[in-house]
Amino acid sequence: MQSTHDFRFFATATAAAAALALSISSRGGPLDGFSASARSFKQADGQTDVMADDAEYSFGGDSAGWTTFSGNVAIRYKGFELRADRIRYNSETGDAEASGNVSLVGQDGTLWKGEELAINLRERAGAARAVDLYTRPFRVLADGGAFDAAGAPGQIYEIENATLTTCTNEPGSFHWCVRARTARFRPGDDVTATGVVPRLFGIPFFYIPWYWKDLERHYGFRFQPGYKHSWGAYLLGTYKLPILRDKKNKEFIDSYTFADFRSDRGWAVGEKAAWEFGENDSKGYLTGWYMPSDDDPPDEIGPDADERYRVRLQHSWNATDRDQVLVQGLYVSDTRVQKDFFREEWREMTEPENYATWTHYGDDYTAGLSARPRLNDIYSQVERLPEAWFSLNSLELGETGVYFENDDSLAFLRRVFEKGSSREDYDSFRGDAEFRLSYPRKYFGCLSVVPRAGYRATYYDKTLESYKSRSVVSSATTNDVGQVSWETSEVEEVVSREGGSELRSIFEVGAEISTRAYGYWDAADGTEWRHVAEPYVDWTLRPRPDLRPFEILQFDSVDALDKENTARLGWRQRWQYRRPDGSPREFAYLDLWTDINLDAEDDEEAVSDFGWDARQYPSDWMRLQTKGVYDNDAGELDRADVVLVSWHDVFRCDVEYLWRNDRNSLFSGSVTWYPNERWAFNLFGRYEFETSQVEEVGGWIQRSWDCIALRLVASVEPGYDKDDGSKEEDDWRITLAGWLTDFVPARILEEDNR
Repeated sequence: MQSTHDFRFFATATAAAAALALSISSRGGPLDGFSASARSFKQADGQTDVMADDAEYSFGGDSAGWTTFSGNVAIRYKGFELRADRIRYNSETGDAEASGNVSLVGQDGTLWKGEELAINLRERAGAARAVDLYTRPFRVLADGGAFDAAGAPGQIYEIENATLTTCTNEPGSFHWCVRARTARFRPGDDVTATGVVPRLFGIPFFYIPWYWKDLERHYGFRFQPGYKHSWGAYLLGTYKLPILRDKKNKEFIDSYTFADFRSDRGWAVGEKAAWEFGENDSKGYLTGWYMPSDDDPPDEIGPDADERYRVRLQHSWNATDRDQVLVQGLYVSDTRVQKDFFREEWREMTEPENYATWTHYGDDYTAGLSARPRLNDIYSQVERLPEAWFSLNSLELGETGVYFENDDSLAFLRRVFEKGSSREDYDSFRGDAEFRLSYPRKYFGCLSVVPRAGYRATYYDKTLESYKSRSVVSSATTNDVGQVSWETSEVEEVVSREGGSELRSIFEVGAEISTRAYGYWDAADGTEWRHVAEPYVDWTLRPRPDLRPFEILQFDSVDALDKENTARLGWRQRWQYRRPDGSPREFAYLDLWTDINLDAEDDEEAVSDFGWDARQYPSDWMRLQTKGVYDNDAGELDRADVVLVSWHDVFRCDVEYLWRNDRNSLFSGSVTWYPNERWAFNLFGRYEFETSQVEEVGGWIQRSWDCIALRLVASVEPGYDKDDGSKEEDDWRITLAGWLTDFVPARILEEDNR
């Protein structure tokens, strides 16, 4: 027997409500999106909430336990929400039959829409017709499908004759989609499909019998076509697949297989294994690339360069909260392979850096062990095999106000020269210990004085001995009538040879004196400003050591230490203001300094260097930084850096100028403009002032739709005359890259992913 009742009946018929396991809930308000007039019902299990305008229920017979809700119906159960115009629900079994504007929202945010749906909310399983499913980031259209999450960690959807896409426009107008005979979705995890036909702008272009896609990581094929003058027409291909994929524990090992074709250079293949364990606790990669035969090798490596290859290892491991391990290795076939095929890597690291290092961070100290070998004999390098170090942070000795610091290192050093060099390799064991004491004091409330004293002992098991070498030189002269006469003379020169072990002692004293003054004012707009001025003097006296640099095998700056008596005069300034929310912000910083040589030789200037370090933040979206040193002894600029970075809603600009005396004077810049969501434009370039050479200039145009993006890149590297008289030819390129906007690759160009 069935009858229809309104809300007042439910309030009084408690016996019937108990029989139906239904009771009235007077909770604080309706479910999201429903009017306050909708009626709320709470199941006796305490886990199911129902809201509807009306309810029709059955007392007995085959329909016992069933209630039909109509009008703005919503049922919530353990994170699931079922909505429809009409839902027939069994409170005893959890079965629900929904019709009319049906939507099911899963715990993972998956949205299932259709006209009819049969589901068991307790088992989280059911089936539907006319499916319109959204499971991030895919939208799926199909005639029907089923889902089941019983005993599984997440929902599983089984769809037949499905259309999959990440586009948001209307069906029939998708920019890309795939048609699949069957598809299985695990929201937030992966999708598996069979009989897949991908379509681009409605045009089918391939057939894939079996397809699998991870929804968080970028597995599958990627291709980059293009043309480069030094390569010819080319196609770079990559296939990425998982070896270990444990999302729960965040452990991944991925494999990349590379296959490259360059019409003027030939085929190349490669393999890369990349790993991640934990929250970036351990990650790295090992990659290898091999070209069996270069059809057009550069002149430097000869016309018979049959093989070109590169192997690179990089790994970082945070073993504990206090221990870090870093490993890097790079082995190449020749000095040009990076420049020819891995240009971005070559600009970052023109010569290989190979090392393995372990660092431990204590509360008051840092210690570590490292090895820096040379893997390629085509380069010169200082090897450290191995080097151990210990650094003690500044610690107060009791309550004396005196602070102690210490830096120690032990290393076996070897300077090795490139293959074919006329110079001989040399090596030495070196132990270095430095101790420093400081006594910071403040006087008159504004004058800071920090005197310091230090001692440095450096042991070398090998040194250089200088001695005078005499030799007899004979020379012949011819007079006007052709008579030859011989003359002999004795020549004396100073040469060096390997000596025994020595201990170098260096004493050092000094002091830093500074004061600070403040100025305050209010701007016309009410902003509070502060100016901080801090003049300072930093004096260092280091008497002549008992072992001079010319008596030591040279490896790094430690071996070049010599006498010093200098004072740095400087003036630091800061301009700061307070934001409307009360937080302080620095507008500009400026440090000007000069070094005074207090013990200058006759051929030296008393003022040795001028320097500056300036930073300015004109707004929240702009930063300007410049620093440099002018060498007054040489009468020229030694080094200078200028960096401008700005970013806004519609553009980003990165400009950098680097000057290194006798090395380079490089300007590089990149400007990207985003006029709207569809288009983006970029210009970039590098110019070397020292040689008046444009190193590269180019740009790219990007067109984005709601679900795909294409980028066309073009650039040119003009040729130049090399030091040996040969010429580097012009090298220009044009290439195309594309990707799904929901799966943006870590690197847009595949050539940077090898």
